[in-house]
Amino acid sequence: MTRAFAALAKGDWSAAVALHPLAPVLAAELILGWAAWGIALAARRPLRLPAPVDTLLLANLAALVALLLARVATGTLPW
Repeated sequence: MTRAFAALAKGDWSAAVALHPLAPVLAAELILGWAAWGIALAARRPLRLPAPVDTLLLANLAALVALLLARVATGTLPW
């Protein structure tokens, strides 16, 4: 994931997706979460996340585990 994020930072989307297919999705979610946290801090109010965020986090975890298991099973880990 670290190498995929580094490739995203350089603008090399194809390399990032080749290293980890979920990297662009997770990067976008991290940026949105960071922005929401910053807005809540600037407004001096607690961060209240909508209810579907729990479901989204569980879906992310399931996708990451499924991808890892698929890559282990097929021998296609990027190292």
